Amino acid sequence: MIFLLLVLALFASAMFAGAETGFYGLNPMRLQHESKHTRAAAILLPVLSSPSAFLATLLIGNNLANDAAVKAAGEIGAVLGWSNPEFVGAIILTPLVFLFGEVLPKQFFLARPQRLLHLAVPLAAARFLFWPLTAPLAALARALEGDTQSFVLARRQFAALLQEGSQHPPGEARVMAAALRAMEAHGQDLQAFLRMDLPQFAAETTVSEVAKVLAQQRDTLGLVPQEEGPPALLLGTRLALAPAEACVADVALPLPQLESDLDLSAALTQLRALGVAFAWVEKPGSWAGLCDLEYALAQLLAPNP
Repeated sequence: MIFLLLVLALFASAMFAGAETGFYGLNPMRLQHESKHTRAAAILLPVLSSPSAFLATLLIGNNLANDAAVKAAGEIGAVLGWSNPEFVGAIILTPLVFLFGEVLPKQFFLARPQRLLHLAVPLAAARFLFWPLTAPLAALARALEGDTQSFVLARRQFAALLQEGSQHPPGEARVMAAALRAMEAHGQDLQAFLRMDLPQFAAETTVSEVAKVLAQQRDTLGLVPQEEGPPALLLGTRLALAPAEACVADVALPLPQLESDLDLSAALTQLRALGVAFAWVEKPGSWAGLCDLEYALAQLLAPNP
């Protein structure tokens, strides 16, 4: 019985840890589409409706599961006659929790976030069970963040949906085609949709120095000028994984270059064909800027003044 409790606790820890990674990778627009056809998606959709409350649920559930696993390991140690069973059990259990409760489930859901649908029922049950604890936390998060989080998520997922193309079912492909037609109808000049406000850093600047500056920006993007060609792009997600003393030139990404005479629809079409979200656009002697897919879509989706 105690051994079964240990196994269940490890499974719960893996579920909550993996669900967090799956949540960040899941496409809400795709989930909205699938909720009309599959029961699992229909159950999961309201569970994810409040990201703050859902993440709080995962945090609480993971802590409770890990605590239960440690206690179960201590009980097993006591039955086996170990000296100081709780301490020894915790020592033995730590690498197991790290491997089977963190690393493997995160990798599992990172590869295919859609696997989160298989956990729709237990996640819905956890969301309901922990509601008295998560509701105040979610309310506080909304008060602090305002209404920006949902908009940021929406434009990120719209960008992702646009780029994923024919990998989706026919229903979603039609949605994407309609989105492309709407964008092509704008016929807008590309220059108005370029990012020209990004900070620039010398190639020898360290990651820690850049991270301090980008932490104060609206988004975590920066540029590293190159001797020839377009600058390289700095992404906050890559900086977070790089050594603090590394030079940013080692973690910056090369940027493809688009012709300056393209209109917005042609530029977006080329971004989709290249499978990227960023490109450099420059009109020699006049202007230069970053074509950021998310930024361009945000401008298109923004309400007219």
